Amino acid sequence: MHNLLRRGYQLLLALFAVALVYSFFLRGYCPANWKSHLDLAAFILISAFVVVNALWVYRRHFRYRDLQMDQVDAMAGEEFEHFCGYLLKRNGYKHIKVTQASGDQGIDIIAEKNGKTCGFQCKRYTGFVGNKAVQEVWTGHNFYKLDEAVVLTNSEFSDSAIELAESLGVRLVDRPRLKRMMRRLPS
Repeated sequence: MHNLLRRGYQLLLALFAVALVYSFFLRGYCPANWKSHLDLAAFILISAFVVVNALWVYRRHFRYRDLQMDQVDAMAGEEFEHFCGYLLKRNGYKHIKVTQASGDQGIDIIAEKNGKTCGFQCKRYTGFVGNKAVQEVWTGHNFYKLDEAVVLTNSEFSDSAIELAESLGVRLVDRPRLKRMMRRLPS
């Protein structure tokens, strides 16, 4: 489905380019009886391109804006990672990169803030998040040579995970902190 959408968009982009070339350069060379049809086709293609891009921008920038925690709890793991990336962007982080799902070395997102490069492990859980998440983000922190390691979750951390994070210097963002980050989103 994703490839089909990408190919459809590439076709629309190519047709948009043809419509622009016609509108700006070739219109004067066309026979008079073709102009009304070509003008209409160019208008439709340019309008479709503008509408598709406007919808994409709207969806990309506003799809997570009004979410409640129960909707976050229902997300799949990869969607939660993208949601966390959106939250980080809206909370002042820059150069946000969501890593590939497999082989990420324990880091789901890499982002920068205040000159520091941070690695984030995103865990959408229903129970307590344990030591494994802290160990994974610490390993990724060392692998990518990052300044800071953070575990983000929609849940709570176990006592042993909190203790391990404190000893390693890993920052933990639990459910209440995640809610605070969500409140900072523009409405």
